[in-house]
Amino acid sequence: MQAKANLLGWTLALSTAATVAPAALGRPNIVLIVTDDQGWWDIGSHGNRDIETPNLDRLAEESVELTRFYVQPVCAPTRAGLMTGRHYLRTGLYNTRFGGDTLHPREVTVADELRKAGYRTGIFGKWHLGEYRRFHPQQRGFEEAIFFSAGHAERYWEPDALLRHGKPVRARGHITDVLTDAASTFVRSRGDRPFFLFLAYNVPHSPLLVSDALHEKYRAKGIDSRDARIYGLVEQCDAAIGRVLRVIDSEGLRDDTVVLFMSDNGGVSRHFRAGLRGGKASVYEGGVRSPFYARWPGRFEAGRKTKARGSHLDLYPTLLEIAGATVPSDRELDGRSLMPLLSGKSEKGPHERLFHIWDRHGPSIRSRWAVAGPRYKLVGTELYDLEADPGEERDIAAEKPEVAAAMRAEFVEWLANVTEGQTFQPVPVPVGDSLEDPVDLLPSWARHKGRHASVTQPYHRDPAPPAPLGERPVEESTVYTFGAYYWDTIEGWSEPGESVRWTIDVAEAGEFDITLVYACDIADEGGEFEVVAGGGALRGKVRSTPGRTFFEPHELGTLPLPKGVSELQVRVISAPGLDLMALNRVRIGRSSGADQADGPR
Repeated sequence: MQAKANLLGWTLALSTAATVAPAALGRPNIVLIVTDDQGWWDIGSHGNRDIETPNLDRLAEESVELTRFYVQPVCAPTRAGLMTGRHYLRTGLYNTRFGGDTLHPREVTVADELRKAGYRTGIFGKWHLGEYRRFHPQQRGFEEAIFFSAGHAERYWEPDALLRHGKPVRARGHITDVLTDAASTFVRSRGDRPFFLFLAYNVPHSPLLVSDALHEKYRAKGIDSRDARIYGLVEQCDAAIGRVLRVIDSEGLRDDTVVLFMSDNGGVSRHFRAGLRGGKASVYEGGVRSPFYARWPGRFEAGRKTKARGSHLDLYPTLLEIAGATVPSDRELDGRSLMPLLSGKSEKGPHERLFHIWDRHGPSIRSRWAVAGPRYKLVGTELYDLEADPGEERDIAAEKPEVAAAMRAEFVEWLANVTEGQTFQPVPVPVGDSLEDPVDLLPSWARHKGRHASVTQPYHRDPAPPAPLGERPVEESTVYTFGAYYWDTIEGWSEPGESVRWTIDVAEAGEFDITLVYACDIADEGGEFEVVAGGGALRGKVRSTPGRTFFEPHELGTLPLPKGVSELQVRVISAPGLDLMALNRVRIGRSSGADQADGPR
């Protein structure tokens, strides 16, 4: 099993590092704070009388606030956009799961460019732009990274999903405080270079694990239990943000540090919604409007609010301009610098149109989508006047059909542009990679062939996905069962020929050990299967485990795999029971004796 780094020891070591004058060469430090699922309405200064966010309220008073700042309806698409300045559909990312939450290696991140410009770069928290190490933050411009790669963490106290340099770290306490401690240490140990800190909190995203005291505090205000937990997590995060801001002040960095705050998508709480319609995963205002504050003492006017629209896409060129770095000209950027707006030189936003779309099955005209100008917004077939109707209550498409038709045409043209050349399938899983060997093939990355229906979220089924502007075909159900990222399984497969397949990318040809991690009820024991890859095949017989929820690794044998992209398939030969097995992963490693961890992580 991989050796585990000790987060506490790293923190203590860095805290002794010498510090020097900040903002070398006159370039400011940059702190970008992003919360997860916090709605525009989950802040006291936005009219919410029940939630307590004193630090964010104070930050708002000290910042320029864009009251109409927009993101995508869900998290990974927003993160891809702010990292690259490009709409997420251009970047190879198209989903929040199933391997579709992977930023293509060809993309250049804001951390890449800031590091090239001499910045020390660090991320602490939720990454969600690539599961495998080839796609981790350290390969995307971040020198220091304590993060998790999935869409959410299952454990908040003593979190077990955090990685540093690709290895698990040991941490004690609530994940919000753990990330705050590590980020604060990064600030204190800055050295002689300006720094870029990406502090990506994973709250108030589910599973809504908060202290009893905070939960009961909001229950006493008459708020239902679910929203009480959300409010408690927001309050706890607010206190953590206050702690980071105090560290910046105590280090004498306040005037030399740009602090930006935003959320990654619309909110999930329901108690108070500030008159906005929709929430997370929706393209109505409540699903795509985010709080946004930008503080730079002496440069940005404290307390100024503007209704001019900005986008998460704009952070990429904005941060590069702040840092005095060159914006790449070899790719099409969708973002525009917000500096004229933030500095007060202009009151006009950089975009005539903003586009939003969300669909797990690949984008199409049948997806949830919207296109918005400063006044009118088209949501599918519905048209709203945001000046007269910010709550999107009255559809005026029948009254202004020419406006609706023109905006729909703009959306269709835009969608064709951003999806050109995209396939909307998971990138091949790196196998035998120098960064990660062995590697696990996860059920959610597989393509499925079968007719049994044990799943609630079918995905990656044969045949290939639709063209971007086409309609989704009706296909047979899959055998995939969601179990919180690393506990997903393939189940319900029992007929000969039912299978799952992964696309893999083998670094160098060679012999590879194949291990299956699965659970099997004693009544289903004895099924036969084969693993086919690289022109070879291994045959196996399923052995029972202590129960259908007890997973064990079973070594199958060795297969020769050719270099490059190919396919690995696990196929049913026969199954005497109701199910072949509950397959949790296929582990592949070079047969030279690479270390293998037992069971699901």
